Amino acid sequence: MNIKVLILAGGDSSRFWPLEDKHSLKFLDKYLGYYCLGSLAKFGLTDVFIVVNKKNKTIFEGIKRNLNNLNISLVEQTDPRGMAGAIISCANYIKGSPFVVVGPSDIYEEILVANFVDLLKTNPDGVLTGITVDSYFPGGYLSVSKDLVTRIVEKPSPTELPSNIVSFVFHYFKNADLMLSAIERVKSNKDNVYEKAIELLISTGVKFKYLPYTGYWGYLKYPWQVLNVSSYFLKKIKGHKIKSNLISKSASLVGDIWIDEDVKILEGARIIGPAFIGKGTVIGQNSLIRESMIGRNCVIGFNCEIARSYIGDNCWFHMNFIGDSIVSGNVSLGAGAIFTNFRLDERGITSTISGNKSETGRAKLGAIVGPDVRIGANSTVMPGVKIGKNSIIGAGVLLDTDLEDNKFCVLGSRKYIVKNNKLAISNSFRAKAVSKL
Repeated sequence: MNIKVLILAGGDSSRFWPLEDKHSLKFLDKYLGYYCLGSLAKFGLTDVFIVVNKKNKTIFEGIKRNLNNLNISLVEQTDPRGMAGAIISCANYIKGSPFVVVGPSDIYEEILVANFVDLLKTNPDGVLTGITVDSYFPGGYLSVSKDLVTRIVEKPSPTELPSNIVSFVFHYFKNADLMLSAIERVKSNKDNVYEKAIELLISTGVKFKYLPYTGYWGYLKYPWQVLNVSSYFLKKIKGHKIKSNLISKSASLVGDIWIDEDVKILEGARIIGPAFIGKGTVIGQNSLIRESMIGRNCVIGFNCEIARSYIGDNCWFHMNFIGDSIVSGNVSLGAGAIFTNFRLDERGITSTISGNKSETGRAKLGAIVGPDVRIGANSTVMPGVKIGKNSIIGAGVLLDTDLEDNKFCVLGSRKYIVKNNKLAISNSFRAKAVSKL
């Protein structure tokens, strides 16, 4: 199929802090980009240009080496104008060709690509994909008349929505030259040059067919959304997929579970699926893992509980509770440190993005931890708190606000009150209690 594919992975992921580039995340031990590229290859879309940045270029170089059924070229984004800039960065490769723009951090089912290939048989000028939503989404919206898109609006206010159809990035342009010219003609100091260019094309008579999509759509704009995507991939596990013979007979495996090579599960540990345990990880005695994805070479020490969480590679824990949390690679927790995940007033959990409070849409959300973090014994991190990379939190800290990158947080001066004890300590209460057992 003579169509160029542009994978737009050159953004700075600033809204994703404290997690690093979203394309560095692995689900079921594969980088997110594998899933996007794999579905395209099945339908003959093999001529691929991946727009990268300096942070994620190495990741996509590795993906390229392992997907030799695709003709992949990596292009660094040189124009800063968001999606429009990414397309301009590929101008020399797509001139005179039809091309499709794909967002690699959108997760969708293969039926979308199949329906797109079918729609191409009608020889459209362009194709814009959309999905109907029930609540406000901070993205682009489409207006549709019959089977044609009449308007695209980037991030309208909740009171000015043109429709309830959200555009997600799977867009086709039959004539690359028209789109490149439209981008250069648009004048805007906002992050909407791409959408304005499409609007300009519509106004000049280019007809964009509407491709409705009704399957699963996962997206990664904000860090807490990793939990939704992790849950989607975990549900793909069916039955027991056990690649290790280092599992204690007294360990308990319940539900759909994938245990990779060289995983050690010690006495009394319990894994409740759906769950994934990465290669070389150790699950210590009496630990409980529920509905979670655990990376490679982790040590989940004695008596830990990890519930509905995403854990990166090379993390070390001991006697910890980690609930509904996202933990990057190379993170360690001292004994007794916990990530709380539920407000006592039972309100939804908010998170601060660019100085503004944002609703996460989650009743339960624990910590979101960047890479290379150390957290001391008996520390407590409150719901929804984010911790920046290369930071240290000392023992006994109660952290209730976000902590920036490269910070060292410890308790200040603490004064104890010491006085004489006038109460007699006896065993009578305990003796009475035991007699009733």
